[in-house]
Parts: sequence; structure tokens; C-alpha cells
Amino acid sequence: MKKISVRLWVQMLLLIGITLGLLWFSQIVMLERYYLYSQVRNIKQEGLALAKVYEDGGSVDLLEKGAEELNLKYNAGVEAYSISGERVFGYSLMPMMMGRAVYKQEVFSETAKGGIVVRQTKHNRLNSNILLVGIPIGEPESIKGVLIISSPLAAIKETKIIIKEQLVIITFILVLISSILAYYFSKAFTKPMLKINEAAARMAEGNLSVKVDVESQDELGMLAGTIRNLSEQLQKIEKLRRDLVANVSHEFRTPLSLIKGYAETIRDVTGDVKEKRDRQLDIILEETDRLRSMVDDTLNMSQMQTDTFKLNIGAFDISAAIGSIAGKFSYMTEKKGIDMEMQGTDKVITVMGDEPQIEQVLYNFVNNAYNHTPSGGWIRIKVAEDKNNVKVEISDNGEGISEEELPYIWDRFYKVSKGSKGTGLGLSIAKEILKAHDSNYGAESMQNEETKFWFTLEKV
Repeated sequence: MKKISVRLWVQMLLLIGITLGLLWFSQIVMLERYYLYSQVRNIKQEGLALAKVYEDGGSVDLLEKGAEELNLKYNAGVEAYSISGERVFGYSLMPMMMGRAVYKQEVFSETAKGGIVVRQTKHNRLNSNILLVGIPIGEPESIKGVLIISSPLAAIKETKIIIKEQLVIITFILVLISSILAYYFSKAFTKPMLKINEAAARMAEGNLSVKVDVESQDELGMLAGTIRNLSEQLQKIEKLRRDLVANVSHEFRTPLSLIKGYAETIRDVTGDVKEKRDRQLDIILEETDRLRSMVDDTLNMSQMQTDTFKLNIGAFDISAAIGSIAGKFSYMTEKKGIDMEMQGTDKVITVMGDEPQIEQVLYNFVNNAYNHTPSGGWIRIKVAEDKNNVKVEISDNGEGISEEELPYIWDRFYKVSKGSKGTGLGLSIAKEILKAHDSNYGAESMQNEETKFWFTLEKV
């Protein structure tokens, strides 16, 4: 498997190689062509301007001034000929070239036909190439004369040799430096990636408390932050899993022990004594109901923690829902001597929500009140409404909740009284349902006086 650091190092060297290749191509291959193109273009521009001066009848001094500028810029000589071939003006500081008249005659003849002519020839004394540019004076249909500009071309071959020697040195230095920098950058880039990979591998092995020591502000830093957040979330999930196993095991142990113990007692001792047998069977049934309640609450909580939990929102009568829940507790409250009172439920009050889920909230709140209300106590269910919302309150006069414990009653498996009935999931389930409805909810308590749970729903 090819390491990413090696791949990055090779790719960076490839980029440097392409850059150097383009530099070599432009300086060695294209230098001569570009130089010739640049010289021809510039001499044409200057020559056309000078031809215009001559055409407009400019003085000799003005022509000499323009020719001097051409000479200073391009070491060029300037000669003007009439259409008949007579030399009428000349300015040149370059040594005479043997046989040059032949080339000038060719340039003159072609230029006199009305087009700009460019030719190269070799100077037999300077051993260098000469650029000859012929520019017609006047319009194509009425040529008045010809302007011939001659300029020696620089020794490009010698220049290319010098540049090539310099490029060899530059290439060696750049390749060396770029190799070192590419290696350093690839290592610096992959180092945080290796840390992240190591952390992920440790998490996969079960170590969820890993720390990713990457503090950069780029995408790798974002990835490291995501890994850290994942680690924290997995730790929470693992803690919840352990708490669930511990709490469920603890809660199941007591009713199972009671069921087993009383079943053995009935079988071995009290099976023929009806009074004792019935009392013990009642305990078995009560503990069985408790086990079923634990299973139901655990399954409900698991369902709410999945993405498949969806609300079926619709309009329903909250008064009817409260009446239905109160009816389920009528037998138990009568048996325990608890007075259950309802206020504001004598009329239809329509709200928006998922009716079965809201009934679950009502059931959990009323059941919580029932479990903490002593014999002879009271439970009150009150409905109040305003223009936009309906508020439901469930109150009891049980032992109450201390101010220190009140913030924790919504946590899973939390019990105010360790000996109280239930799984510690009822209020947590109610909280999840109400949060899904975007409802306001809360609890208030004065110990040994009154405890109140409440929530609101949107009024239709």
C-alpha cells in the first residue's frame, strides 16, 4: 500500500517538474522565435510612423530625429528611396555589408508593390544576422517610395547557451529544495491524519476515551473535532448502556425474587391455606405487573431514541383523554382511598397533538402521583386555557420532592425515593414526548404539601 505521504511527495515533485519543463521550453525553444517576433513588431510600428512623417513632407531634421530613435532602440539603420530607386535619405551607424545592395534591391522591389517585407540575411563582417524590413511610403495605389530599416539581430545562440547553463543550476537547486520541502509538507500534512487514524483505531478496539491532539483550523481540524465529539457521544451511549443494564438488572431482581419466593411458599407451605395463598398470589400478580411495566417503559424509551419515532399530529379532545386516563385509575384510587378530582374537563377542549402519546404522558404523570400519594390523600387534574394554549396540571399531596432533587427527576432511572415503585423511566418518557411536541413542561413541589406536574399544548 502506497503511503499518502509518498504520493503527496511524488505529486509535488511532478508539479515542480512541469513548472521547470515549461520554463525550459519558453527560454530555450521559444526564446529565439519570440525575440524575432518582438523585434519585427516593434520595428514595423516605428517604421510606419517614420514613413508617415516622410509621406507628409517632414523635414530632414525630423526624419533624422526619428531615425536616431530607431538606432538607439534597435541599433537600426534607416534609408529612404524614391519609387524610382533613388536614395533620398540615410541614417546608419552600422558597418557596411559586402553584397548588401543585392538584398536591399530585393526588399525594395517587393516593398514597392505595396506590402511590408521582412527578410533576414547574414552580415559578412559582423558574422551576425541582419533583419531587413521594407515599408512602403504612401497608399498601396500610390506608392511614393520605400523605407528600408536594417537592424542586427542579437546573438541568440550564445544567449541560449548562457541561459541553458543557468537553468541547469537553477533546476538542480529547485529540485533539491522542492524535494526537501515536499517531504516536510507531506509529513506535516499526514501527521494529524495519522493521529486521527490512531484515535479511530483505538475507539474501534473499545477505548472510547481517546483524545485527538489536532488543533488546526482547517478540514483536518474539523475532522479531529468530529472524532472528539464522536468519542464523547459514544462514551455517553456506553454509560447509558451500562446504566440500563445495571438498573434493569437491579429492578428485575427484586420482583423476580419475590415471585419465585412466594411461588415456592405456596407450593410447599401455604397452598392449602386460602387466606395466605390469596395474599401471596396478589403479591405475585403485583410484581408481575411491575415487571411488565418495566419492560413497557424500557421499550418505549428505546423507541423514542430511534429515528423511526414519528408523531401523528391531529386535533383531539383533551378533556376526553383525561377522563379516559382517570377511569383507568378509578379502581386503584378507590382501593387506596385517594380522592381524584378533575377541574375544567366538563367541556370539549380541542388541542393539537398525537393523542396516544399525550395519553401516555397523562398516564405517566397520574401514575407518578398515585405512587407518591398516601392513603386518604388527593390527586387533582386541572385544565386551564387561554387564547392560544391549553395547560394541563396534575397535582398530589404526597411527600413531595426536595429542591435539590427537582432538576434530576426527568433523568432516566432517577428515583426520588429508592424504595418507590416504578422504573424511573416514566417522567423521562413523558419529557421526550413533550419535547417532540415542542411543548412547555415542568414540575413544582413543596415537600409534604403539594407536587405539581404540568405541560401545555396548542389550542385549536
